[in-house]
Amino acid sequence: MTGSDIDEKTDVLGVFNGYTEAEEGFRATEEQLRTISDNVPQLIWTNLPNGEADYFNKRWYEFTGLSYEESRGPGWQAIVHPEDAPASTKLWQEALAAGEVFDCEYRLRSVDGEYRWFIGRNVPLKDRQGRVLSWFGTATDIHGLKQAEANVHQARERFQLLVEGAKDYAMFMLDLDNRITYWSTGAERVFGWSRTEAEGKTGAIIFTREDRAKGAVEREIDMAMREGRAPDRRWHKRQDGSRLWVDGVMTRLDDEHGQPRALAKIARDATQQKQNEEALLHARDQLEQRVLERTADLIATNTELRDAMAERKRLERELLEISERERNRIGHELHDVLCQELTATALFLKSASSKIEDAEAARRLKEAADIVNRNVAVARDLARGLQLDVVGTGGLIDALRALCKQANEHPKIRCSLKVPRIVRIADEVLALTIYRVAQEAVRNAVVHADPTEITICIEREPGVVRLVVEDNGKGFTPRKRGKGLGLSIMKYRAGVLGGTLRIDPRAERGTKVTCEVPTRAAGRAKQKHKSPLARLVSA
Repeated sequence: MTGSDIDEKTDVLGVFNGYTEAEEGFRATEEQLRTISDNVPQLIWTNLPNGEADYFNKRWYEFTGLSYEESRGPGWQAIVHPEDAPASTKLWQEALAAGEVFDCEYRLRSVDGEYRWFIGRNVPLKDRQGRVLSWFGTATDIHGLKQAEANVHQARERFQLLVEGAKDYAMFMLDLDNRITYWSTGAERVFGWSRTEAEGKTGAIIFTREDRAKGAVEREIDMAMREGRAPDRRWHKRQDGSRLWVDGVMTRLDDEHGQPRALAKIARDATQQKQNEEALLHARDQLEQRVLERTADLIATNTELRDAMAERKRLERELLEISERERNRIGHELHDVLCQELTATALFLKSASSKIEDAEAARRLKEAADIVNRNVAVARDLARGLQLDVVGTGGLIDALRALCKQANEHPKIRCSLKVPRIVRIADEVLALTIYRVAQEAVRNAVVHADPTEITICIEREPGVVRLVVEDNGKGFTPRKRGKGLGLSIMKYRAGVLGGTLRIDPRAERGTKVTCEVPTRAAGRAKQKHKSPLARLVSA
């Protein structure tokens, strides 16, 4: 073997060894790339220049559940969502024909049958002449991002529906410099400025000139920044200069750190409500004025009525006084005139009978004298009932004792007086009323009830005098005797002084008459002088 043959063989061996080392290095690099490819979260594949897929990483098989035979070629397109397949296939064909990057979002079906969003990207690998040697594709899972975007979109839609749909409410936002950054459709409707006209302007545009001059804008912002919210109930203005009453609130908006970020204002056109309130207040004021006027009329009418009632009471008292005075006068006439005349007539008849010799005529004259004497007794009883000598202060009890004594003159009747405590009545009209009621009650019992016992009880409690007359007779039936003059007179006498009269059956047998008269009845004035009746009574 020549030296040249040895050198040639050495060169061939060197070249072979170089290829071997390069191939081993390529294989090592390929193994590293596969290792990296199998451990990244993306789906990775490669395509031949004609677009057929010839390699898939481990993540692809885990996600899709497909084998290599099911995935190679165009098989991968089977897991693209039917709604996304037409557009993504078209874009891939266009990129493949042009040799340009393919970029598309689509949904891929996982091994469990669910679809997830991915962003797919296929990059052509070209040589120096620009020829496509292969394609390198990746698919990155963006399902979470898509859901977040959908949630944001849904929230934005809800916000738009809420804010833009509330056309009766003006909603707008301001930055911390009081510049309008958002102006809703409701704000356009309520205040008249369009969104382009309002956004960027100061929030003071809706305030009236006088409120701006008084610093109302600054005070509202200061309260919202300090307390978190500021009520806004005042007159504002529209773009055309007209005024409207607004019922709203300004709220401070904070960031996640609790620092003020912006201001939001919600306002409602409450002009009609304000006008209704003012109309209601006006109507209430008018009503109150009418009530005051009517009340004054009623007070005047009531005063007149009270005066008329007081006058009636006074006249009734005078009528009682006149009645008592007339009874006393008649009693005096019966006692002082008629009884004396009858007594004189009886004496004359007796004297004449003693002088006549005719015995029969004398007997008749004597009988006539006896009849006249009996009539004198009757007349004296009548006079004693009509003429009351003592009823004033301290005299009522004596008068009632005399009444009992008179009743006890009947052989079958026992009448007694009960006085639990000392009773002093300074008002002679009140004393006379009590006595007359007792007198009428006793008379009714004697005449109509056929009793064996009659009890008169007089007592005084704070503010009232009570008279009770009880008998054990046949009882009282209002239907039979309710129209009697005596009962009406008793009720009338008690009513004049503001008192009451009640007639009840007793539990055992008989009748109970109760009369209660106030000692200081309304409208009863104290007498400053003694009336003629008092003079007659105390005589």
